[in-house]
Amino acid sequence: MNTWVEAYSHAPINTTLPKQEIIQHIKNAEVVLASSLSRTTNSLAIIGVEPTEKNSLFDEVALPEAKGTWLKLSSKTWLVLLRLMMLAGFGKKSKVYTEVKQRATEASEYLIDLANKHESIALLGHGGMNFLIGKELKAKGFKCTQKGGGNSNWSYKIYS
Repeated sequence: MNTWVEAYSHAPINTTLPKQEIIQHIKNAEVVLASSLSRTTNSLAIIGVEPTEKNSLFDEVALPEAKGTWLKLSSKTWLVLLRLMMLAGFGKKSKVYTEVKQRATEASEYLIDLANKHESIALLGHGGMNFLIGKELKAKGFKCTQKGGGNSNWSYKIYS
């Protein structure tokens, strides 16, 4: 699984364009934020957008490293298992849930600060961290006013 995660992190991205509606939301944003991981900037590049800022606050939640090859599971099962382990704080390279939650809190506060200065912000990030940031924004009184794409690539949520 560790090899699979490493390969995924460096694999070329799917160059299928998102819906025009999503492209316009991103292109019309005053500020375009991206995680520091190459997958986000590569995704923005296929729609012709350069991020205003890359920030590791928005990087995906790290998976704990699993040692050993005795347990054979599908990659999907490993992802679920490793996410659960991460939430429980297991694994040498895992981020304890409280640390991950703190990063999501900092990210949400940063987004709120930017929202007070700019009319619109687009954030291109990763599913796990986006989910946690969304929870923090809701806890701070923001509402998800529009969403699309479920949990697939190029899915989106708009908070007001």
